[in-house]
Amino acid sequence: MPRKSKRTERLRVVNPDCAGIDIGKDRHYVAVDPERCAEPVRSFDGFTRDLKAMAAWLRSCGVKKVAMESTSVYWIPVYEVLERAGFEVMLVPPRMTKQIAGRKSDVLDCQWIWQLLSYGLLRGAFRPGDAVCPLRSYMRQAKRLIEDRARCVQHMQKALTEMNVRLDSVLADIMGQTGQKILRAIIGGERDAQRLAAFRDRRVKASGETIAASLEGTWREEHLFALEQAMQRYDFLEQQIEDCEAQIAAQIEGLTPPGGSPSGDEGAGDGSAGKGWKTLSGSRGRKPAAGDRALTMALHQMMGVDLTAIPAVGTGTVLTIASEIGPDFSAFPSAKHFCSWLGVAPGTRISGGKPLPGRAPKVVNPVGQALRMAALGARRSQTFIGARHRARLARKDRAVAITATARELACLVYLMVTRGEEYVEKGMDAYEKRRIDRTFANLNRKARTLGYRLVQAVVEEVPNGAPEAA
Repeated sequence: MPRKSKRTERLRVVNPDCAGIDIGKDRHYVAVDPERCAEPVRSFDGFTRDLKAMAAWLRSCGVKKVAMESTSVYWIPVYEVLERAGFEVMLVPPRMTKQIAGRKSDVLDCQWIWQLLSYGLLRGAFRPGDAVCPLRSYMRQAKRLIEDRARCVQHMQKALTEMNVRLDSVLADIMGQTGQKILRAIIGGERDAQRLAAFRDRRVKASGETIAASLEGTWREEHLFALEQAMQRYDFLEQQIEDCEAQIAAQIEGLTPPGGSPSGDEGAGDGSAGKGWKTLSGSRGRKPAAGDRALTMALHQMMGVDLTAIPAVGTGTVLTIASEIGPDFSAFPSAKHFCSWLGVAPGTRISGGKPLPGRAPKVVNPVGQALRMAALGARRSQTFIGARHRARLARKDRAVAITATARELACLVYLMVTRGEEYVEKGMDAYEKRRIDRTFANLNRKARTLGYRLVQAVVEEVPNGAPEAA
């Protein structure tokens, strides 16, 4: 009897109106369906007029969806031009479009991207909306400036060490109030150690004699010159950071919905919540409480919920979430998708029903890093989350415990933003009660397995006052 032939399932075209683009520095290669054009692969230069010509050619071919690799920053102009032209643009990580073994060229790459997209085998990377992108750019620029400012402080400290001025040994922060006064006086020409020590603030733990002893140096001209230039760069970067903060404040105010002020907040909704506060420059010293409250209020209005109510989640963490994602979390279908994008979800490499050894792929995500830093500070939190984090540290590696707590914080953030619900603190007593209940259930299960039954012990008082179980 002849064997019945099985019908082989083949790939089905999901996106017929699509195109693939191989991004380059000076030239981009675009591929469309060969049935739509006599020349299905064309190349375009990186100039704006050529990008507009690319959009016009794709429109003439009936293309509606475009996929491209996220190659360096060269994809940004192409993405923006095509998106403004009305195309659905998909940004794809390079690891998803790796060419199969064999020949490799720009023409083959763009055709491979088109083929994968037509069969629905590509997933786009997350990119916030146009309204949030400026805020993200200003935040990233400010963080780069802060890193440059930190290097200036290192250069000043190196110049002081070369002159054997051991100011960093007596002051916790040489760019604090006392340290800046002393450094600027040194640059101004003051060399007397006693006069320099007179700038000591009363809150400094080191005595005036100790500070004066640390300020006796060699005062070589080349090191003083390096110190002066480092201080000039520091002042210049301080001004640039303030300019970035002004732009960040304006963007947050623009993203706040009209009439979206939280109840009970004074001054909310009138445009004053985002003014007069510091976002990032307060990192070198103590941030003013009034400015911190104003920033928290502005972020509350923008996100719709107060994320700072979550233990260990500070204003800086919420600012990072607001700038990298914005108030719209619709791109993530569930909290699990959100945690996977952050890089805090457990690995899914499974073979034969067992998890494979090794670490999960490294994901560089600013929000994930911010939540890990927040989880790092949860160890001292006297809250439900703090108690859970300390329990994880007791039974897991430190890095694993921090990632697990970061995932818990990410789930809370996702649920609060998507549901519009405020955080309710359960307290350490709730965690302790749950821990005792789980311990009792575990012991009861083991007792039943061995054929025993747990009986609550009766505690009696003995004459010396110590309790004794009957």
